[in-house]
Amino acid sequence: MASRYRRLIHDYCRRHEVSIPPGFAQATPQRYAIIRTHLTPPKLIARTWFSMADVIYYIEHFMLPELGDALSQSIRILDFKDGEELAYTGGKRLDRVATFPVTHESEMA
Repeated sequence: MASRYRRLIHDYCRRHEVSIPPGFAQATPQRYAIIRTHLTPPKLIARTWFSMADVIYYIEHFMLPELGDALSQSIRILDFKDGEELAYTGGKRLDRVATFPVTHESEMA
């Protein structure tokens, strides 16, 4: 499954012109990924997560202190298993705000 997530994330980033940091190559990709949209170009965070609770922990302990009120405009949280874009709404919650296709480029041909 990890190699599937690696392909899906790489394909998504390539299609949306998102920069992939070198550290991503050493990581074992999981279903949840965060993209920093306030950077030019937008940049994938090298770490990915298996559980929603871990994503929330990372957001609350690392991103929220840095970005504060700009958090919701500065990141995209993507679930590459279910093809959902999520939003941090506080209170230990992520809500679905959109969907996106989760097919690998070779599966679309």
